[in-house]
Amino acid sequence: MDEHTRNKLLKRYRTQIASGVSTVCASLAVTARIWENQARTDQAIRFSQTPLENIKTRMQTHNFRNVFECAKYIWRTEGFRGYTAGFLPPLLSITGVRVASFSTYQVAKHAISDCFEAATGESPLLSYNHPGSTPTLTTVFTFTTSGMIAGVTTSFLACPFELTKNVVQTSFLMTHRSQASPDAVRDPSLRKQPRLTTVQALKQIVHRHGFRGLYTGFHLHALRDTIGTGLYFGVYETTKQLVSKYIGTEPSSPFGAPMVAGALSGTIPWICTYPLDTRKTRAQSILLGKTKEIGEASAATARSNMYKGLSVSLIRTSVNNMILLTLFDLRRTPDVIPPEFTPNAQSSFVVQTKYNLGGDFVAVALLYSAQYQDGFVSILFLVNILQLPFRRTHTVSLSEAITQYISSKYDQRPDMFADDLMILDRLRTEAVNVQEPHVSGISRLVTYAAQLKWLGGKFPIDVGVDFSWYPAFGFNTSRPVSQNNLRFELANVLFNLAALYSQLAYSLNRTTSDGLKQACNYFCQSAGVLAHLRTDIVPDLRSSPPEDMDEMTLQSLESLMLAQAQECFWQKAVKDGLKDASIARLAAKVSDFYAEAGDYAIKSNAISTDWIHHMTAKHHHFAAAAQYRQSLDCLDKRKYGEEVARLRDSLTCVNEALKEARWINRVVLGDLNGLKSRVAEDLKRAEKDNDVIYLQPVPPKSELKSIDRASMVASKAPPQVTDAISMLGERGALGQPLLAKLVPYAVHVAASIYSDRRDRLVNEKIVGELESMTDKLRDLLQSLNLPGSLQALEKPLGLPPALVSHAEELRQQDGLYRLRRSLADVEKVKANDRAVYNEGIEFLSAEKAEDDAARAKYGTDRWTRPPSEVAGQKLYTTASEIDGYFKSAQSSDDLVQGKMRDSEAVLRVLTGTNRDLEAYVPSSRRAEVTPQVERESSRLRSCLNEVSRLENRRKRKVQALKDKARSDDINQALLKETARLEREFPMQPIEASQFEDLFEERLHLYDSDLQMLEQEQNEQDQIAAQVREANRDFTKARKGDSSTKEREKALQELENGYLKYKEIVSNIEVGRKFYNDLAKIVGRFREDSKAFVHQRRMEASQLESDITNAAAMASLNISQPSFRPQHQLPTNHHPSPYTQSPPEPQLQQQPTPQPQQQPQLQTIPSRPAMTGEPLTAPQPTRASVVPPPVAAAGIWSPEMGIRFGGGAAPAPAPSSAQSQTPGSAPMQGKWDPSRGVRFS
Repeated sequence: MDEHTRNKLLKRYRTQIASGVSTVCASLAVTARIWENQARTDQAIRFSQTPLENIKTRMQTHNFRNVFECAKYIWRTEGFRGYTAGFLPPLLSITGVRVASFSTYQVAKHAISDCFEAATGESPLLSYNHPGSTPTLTTVFTFTTSGMIAGVTTSFLACPFELTKNVVQTSFLMTHRSQASPDAVRDPSLRKQPRLTTVQALKQIVHRHGFRGLYTGFHLHALRDTIGTGLYFGVYETTKQLVSKYIGTEPSSPFGAPMVAGALSGTIPWICTYPLDTRKTRAQSILLGKTKEIGEASAATARSNMYKGLSVSLIRTSVNNMILLTLFDLRRTPDVIPPEFTPNAQSSFVVQTKYNLGGDFVAVALLYSAQYQDGFVSILFLVNILQLPFRRTHTVSLSEAITQYISSKYDQRPDMFADDLMILDRLRTEAVNVQEPHVSGISRLVTYAAQLKWLGGKFPIDVGVDFSWYPAFGFNTSRPVSQNNLRFELANVLFNLAALYSQLAYSLNRTTSDGLKQACNYFCQSAGVLAHLRTDIVPDLRSSPPEDMDEMTLQSLESLMLAQAQECFWQKAVKDGLKDASIARLAAKVSDFYAEAGDYAIKSNAISTDWIHHMTAKHHHFAAAAQYRQSLDCLDKRKYGEEVARLRDSLTCVNEALKEARWINRVVLGDLNGLKSRVAEDLKRAEKDNDVIYLQPVPPKSELKSIDRASMVASKAPPQVTDAISMLGERGALGQPLLAKLVPYAVHVAASIYSDRRDRLVNEKIVGELESMTDKLRDLLQSLNLPGSLQALEKPLGLPPALVSHAEELRQQDGLYRLRRSLADVEKVKANDRAVYNEGIEFLSAEKAEDDAARAKYGTDRWTRPPSEVAGQKLYTTASEIDGYFKSAQSSDDLVQGKMRDSEAVLRVLTGTNRDLEAYVPSSRRAEVTPQVERESSRLRSCLNEVSRLENRRKRKVQALKDKARSDDINQALLKETARLEREFPMQPIEASQFEDLFEERLHLYDSDLQMLEQEQNEQDQIAAQVREANRDFTKARKGDSSTKEREKALQELENGYLKYKEIVSNIEVGRKFYNDLAKIVGRFREDSKAFVHQRRMEASQLESDITNAAAMASLNISQPSFRPQHQLPTNHHPSPYTQSPPEPQLQQQPTPQPQQQPQLQTIPSRPAMTGEPLTAPQPTRASVVPPPVAAAGIWSPEMGIRFGGGAAPAPAPSSAQSQTPGSAPMQGKWDPSRGVRFS
């Protein structure tokens, strides 16, 4: 069998080999130790394996008072052989049973763990294997259930062997008691009585009871093994996990985890199952025969305690399992050395660490060490790579902030989204609690990140909740960074996703090809998430990123992940035995990645120096490995001089890496030392061969061809991160998008903008144009005295039907009263608007008066805030605009009032009775109508009828157009466009300007109506020309006939009055709409003015307080200083920080749609009315004490600070209160109060 096949078999059956060898070693070790000490003391029997088992069996089947009596009895009656009787069956059976038990346990454990993972997404074994973890219900259930399955399975194999052992161990005692009295035990000759051997016991059982007799007491045996084995493994794994966490995991320690766990697992199950074992032993002892003496002995034993012999079993099993399980863990080493490894005894060393083996972390005390041809590489790859730590956070309620935002900014009720908000909080809780490397954490993090991206398009980043996260790197990892920023939350979640990928790669078994491929993939995904975070998320934070998320740190971590991914690929290439040249190219790229990571790390303020030294050492290590592999390729190609040059460069790189020996871990250091030893040996051999045999020139390093790079990895972010929005949906992989029915505020604004544009297009450009054309046509008729002249001719007596119809319409509408009432209503709305506007103006005027008075009182040097016109520039601009609105509207109102006055007399006639109309319209004599006049009047009537039809047709078109505009609902199109924008630009907030293309496309619906205007104009021009021509001919035919002149004039006045009534009604409606719209503007202006005044008053109060406090502090000197005039102010005075840049109130120039009810701004109680005398500011306590502009020498003032030193102070300024001259000094040893206290 070749070495590779042998290693493969050893790897596959490592559990069976480890359990069998450890069982035999434990049994032989304990028994051998007892045999060696047997001559010294009889009490040493308690510590043996087989002797203690014999004592236990006899105490269970016979009535001995204690252990010493039973041990002495065996020695006197059976001799030394009595302690070792039945040794062969347990040695054979226990070895086989434990191999089967451990094997079954391993299979069952992984099967149950897989079931849990499929059902809950969490694997108990992964949770158990995580360093520092604590037992959970799932782990305890998994181990205990697996043990019970192993116990019931192996009981079929163990029952015959244990039955045979019991029969052999009790056969002599049973024979002796059936043939001799109790006093005969003192006779030494009884020791030579024949006893049953193992083969004889088997034959006797089969002969008496058949093969079924071998399973006597099986039900008790199976019950005992099921319960006992379940407790055995459950206690062992749980105890080892706890001990590993609190007191260490090194099995070479006498207090190691396997040793402590083995002792407890050997005692607790026996305490629980010992009564079952006693009953089983008694049931099996009857196979020797049913005699009177045996019956009496069994009866006496039955009346005894069921726990007899327990102490012997506890001692035996605790010691046995301490040795057994410790040896089992030691023997079950990691995967056997792969064939690519070349063991080197000189470089072997002891490594104490942990290793992930098939999902189990096994404590490894002694590992083989090996050499790649690239240098020393430990079998254990876990400690020579780095993993990213998780960022931690506090619990916050994101739903509460969103609820408040919806209530204040949207016209939808928050309770509509209660379920979505609850799900959002749950997603955050699950995501931030991912702090262990388990694949289930990936879905939790990407799902929450996708929802955050989705919400970024619906809410501003400062939604109203402070997210606090602890940095993962740097010097302030215990100090959280808080930001009111949704994208900051997203950045931290994605960072944890990258950390999770790196930790998953770290926890894999990378001695197998599958493990290396999976680890490489995880590292690439980690790098991809970091790249996405660096390029797409952090630049859009709109705030300074945390220290460990700056450009340099993320670049370094990304390169580090790529380096470790490339290293995994390099390891697989070595494992698969690729060509040296290929491995050299892979190693060179690993070195490049580590170099990039180190360069960026040096520029980062967060990455520790330990990591930088690690990256530097790995960079030089793989540069050396690449040159070494390339030297092997040169050796194959017989380039012996180049081989020597590359080996020399490899040795130089190794020495460079060893300069970091003080700061790197010993596994990396061991790799470097092993590589250095191998390179040095090869270099010595190559130089000797080249100097003696080949004699090829050795090129300098500058002439060596650079090794080509083979990059097999790249930053690869999963699509759940880069394309998260598209995976949200009804059938999306990441679930339904939350708050999908919440319409962004910008959509409401966009709908309002479109409605304004549509109405402006319809009313001004289409309807307005049609009405203008109609007015021009009516003006034409009025200028031609139509239809009055024609009506006077056609009906010289009575009233024309059209006039009667118009008068009836006005009477039904009570036209004159309606106009007066409408004008009064408009005046009332205008007065209310003017009153609200005046309130806002009064607020601004009062604030300006207060500010001017304070500035005059304190001076511009101390009253440093901007004047009212500057701070409230937008408000003052708005006030000017509103005043212009009022003036413009007033001129229009005057024009309407004039129309009303001019038409009032005619309207009074039209709204009167028919008798009033008849009295107003004079009758004329019937004129003689010539055929020409009749012909021309008929032609003119036809033209006027055509005009009436044109007007009626236009009215219908206008009404249809208004109905079309009214039914033009853009909301669905806006929502569809919003969904598209949210998918394509998930992190960009929705703005109304993004719908311009949709507006343009939607307004094309009215292109046909715009084209209709040209047709209407052409048609009207034709009709107008016809009317002019017909009227000209009609007038010419009636030339010289003046009989109907007065009647024509009266009828035309009534017709014009009716048209003027319609015009005034339209003007009043326009005015009412204007003042109603103006009411919103002036109302917002008043509220903004009130808020501005409130803010300015708060600033003024704070500024007055600062000025007062500064004056009071300056007046508190240690001694009475000399005072200067008040007008001399300090030249270095610094204003209060509250007054340097007061915030300016923001006033929206365009009216913004508000929610259902605008909340009222909280304002302070209004101050007393300003009468020219502003409120006085609080005065300091010492009003007469004025701070000096420059503190006198030796006198402390707040502007000076505290100075320590021996330099001479400047001389005090001259003052009337001081008698000394500036150059004089007080007498030495005497304190001058005028100089204050000097610290020197």
